[in-house]
Amino acid sequence: MTARNGWAGFVLVLVAASGATAGLFALLSRDPVLVRSVAVSAALAAASQVAGFGCAKYLLSRNVYLFAAWGAAMAVRFVSLAVYALVVFKRPDFMLSPASSLMTFAALLVATSIVEPVFLNR
Repeated sequence: MTARNGWAGFVLVLVAASGATAGLFALLSRDPVLVRSVAVSAALAAASQVAGFGCAKYLLSRNVYLFAAWGAAMAVRFVSLAVYALVVFKRPDFMLSPASSLMTFAALLVATSIVEPVFLNR
Protein backbone atom coordinates (compact mmCIF):
# COMPACT_ATOMS: atom_id res chain seq x y z
CA MET A 1 0.00 0.00 0.00
CA THR A 2 2.87 2.40 0.62
CA ALA A 3 4.22 1.84 -2.89
CA ARG A 4 1.00 3.18 -4.36
CA ASN A 5 0.78 6.09 -1.91
CA GLY A 6 -2.61 5.15 -0.44
CA TRP A 7 -4.41 4.35 -3.71
CA ALA A 8 -4.77 0.64 -3.05
CA GLY A 9 -6.23 1.05 0.41
CA PHE A 10 -8.66 3.76 -0.61
CA VAL A 11 -9.88 1.85 -3.66
CA LEU A 12 -10.32 -1.27 -1.51
CA VAL A 13 -12.45 0.64 1.01
CA LEU A 14 -14.36 2.29 -1.83
CA VAL A 15 -15.15 -0.96 -3.62
CA ALA A 16 -16.12 -2.68 -0.38
CA ALA A 17 -18.49 0.11 0.67
CA SER A 18 -20.10 0.55 -2.76
CA GLY A 19 -20.37 -3.18 -3.43
CA ALA A 20 -21.77 -3.94 0.00
CA THR A 21 -24.38 -1.21 -0.32
CA ALA A 22 -25.52 -2.28 -3.78
CA GLY A 23 -25.45 -5.97 -2.89
CA LEU A 24 -27.32 -5.58 0.37
CA PHE A 25 -29.98 -3.45 -1.24
CA ALA A 26 -30.36 -5.97 -4.07
CA LEU A 27 -30.97 -8.71 -1.51
CA LEU A 28 -33.47 -6.71 0.53
CA SER A 29 -35.51 -4.98 -2.17
CA ARG A 30 -38.03 -6.51 -4.50
CA ASP A 31 -38.35 -3.46 -6.74
CA PRO A 32 -36.03 -3.68 -9.79
CA VAL A 33 -36.12 0.10 -10.34
CA LEU A 34 -34.83 0.73 -6.83
CA VAL A 35 -32.15 -1.93 -7.16
CA ARG A 36 -31.01 -0.44 -10.47
CA SER A 37 -31.03 3.05 -8.94
CA VAL A 38 -28.84 1.99 -6.04
CA ALA A 39 -26.44 0.01 -8.25
CA VAL A 40 -25.99 2.87 -10.73
CA SER A 41 -25.57 5.39 -7.92
CA ALA A 42 -23.00 3.22 -6.15
CA ALA A 43 -20.95 2.86 -9.33
CA LEU A 44 -21.10 6.56 -10.14
CA ALA A 45 -20.28 7.52 -6.55
CA ALA A 46 -17.22 5.28 -6.71
CA ALA A 47 -16.12 6.96 -9.95
CA SER A 48 -16.65 10.38 -8.39
CA GLN A 49 -14.65 9.36 -5.33
CA VAL A 50 -11.75 8.15 -7.46
CA ALA A 51 -11.76 11.44 -9.37
CA GLY A 52 -11.84 13.43 -6.14
CA PHE A 53 -9.10 11.33 -4.58
CA GLY A 54 -6.97 11.75 -7.69
CA CYS A 55 -7.47 15.51 -7.53
CA ALA A 56 -6.43 15.58 -3.88
CA LYS A 57 -3.38 13.38 -4.47
CA TYR A 58 -2.31 15.60 -7.35
CA LEU A 59 -2.63 18.74 -5.23
CA LEU A 60 -0.71 17.11 -2.39
CA SER A 61 2.11 16.27 -4.79
CA ARG A 62 2.23 20.00 -5.63
CA ASN A 63 2.80 20.84 -1.92
CA VAL A 64 -0.72 22.07 -1.22
CA TYR A 65 -1.93 21.73 2.37
CA LEU A 66 -3.97 18.63 3.22
CA PHE A 67 -7.10 20.60 4.11
CA ALA A 68 -7.00 22.55 0.82
CA ALA A 69 -6.51 19.35 -1.19
CA TRP A 70 -9.36 17.64 0.64
CA GLY A 71 -11.55 20.70 0.04
CA ALA A 72 -10.82 20.56 -3.69
CA ALA A 73 -11.75 16.88 -3.70
CA MET A 74 -15.00 17.74 -1.92
CA ALA A 75 -15.72 20.34 -4.61
CA VAL A 76 -15.33 17.63 -7.26
CA ARG A 77 -17.81 15.47 -5.36
CA PHE A 78 -20.29 18.32 -4.89
CA VAL A 79 -20.25 19.12 -8.60
CA SER A 80 -20.73 15.45 -9.47
CA LEU A 81 -23.69 15.24 -7.07
CA ALA A 82 -25.27 18.35 -8.59
CA VAL A 83 -24.82 17.07 -12.15
CA TYR A 84 -26.17 13.65 -11.18
CA ALA A 85 -29.23 15.26 -9.57
CA LEU A 86 -29.95 17.23 -12.73
CA VAL A 87 -29.58 14.12 -14.88
CA VAL A 88 -31.77 11.95 -12.64
CA PHE A 89 -34.59 14.49 -12.42
CA LYS A 90 -34.49 15.74 -16.00
CA ARG A 91 -34.12 12.37 -17.75
CA PRO A 92 -36.91 10.00 -16.67
CA ASP A 93 -36.07 7.68 -19.58
CA PHE A 94 -33.11 6.36 -17.52
CA MET A 95 -35.75 4.76 -15.27
CA LEU A 96 -34.05 5.62 -11.99
CA SER A 97 -35.82 6.50 -8.78
CA PRO A 98 -34.64 10.04 -7.93
CA ALA A 99 -34.92 9.70 -4.17
CA SER A 100 -33.07 6.42 -3.80
CA SER A 101 -30.50 7.41 -6.43
CA LEU A 102 -29.54 10.66 -4.78
CA MET A 103 -29.66 9.32 -1.23
CA THR A 104 -27.38 6.43 -2.16
CA PHE A 105 -25.01 8.71 -4.06
CA ALA A 106 -24.76 11.26 -1.25
CA ALA A 107 -24.50 8.66 1.53
CA LEU A 108 -21.68 6.82 -0.20
CA LEU A 109 -19.82 10.05 -0.87
CA VAL A 110 -20.05 11.04 2.78
CA ALA A 111 -19.18 7.59 4.12
CA THR A 112 -16.10 7.11 2.00
CA SER A 113 -14.99 10.74 2.36
CA ILE A 114 -14.65 10.21 6.09
CA VAL A 115 -11.85 7.67 5.64
CA GLU A 116 -10.16 9.47 2.77
CA PRO A 117 -7.73 11.64 4.82
CA VAL A 118 -6.18 8.48 6.25
CA PHE A 119 -5.11 7.45 2.75
CA LEU A 120 -4.17 10.97 1.64
CA ASN A 121 -1.39 11.20 4.20
CA ARG A 122 0.46 8.17 2.86
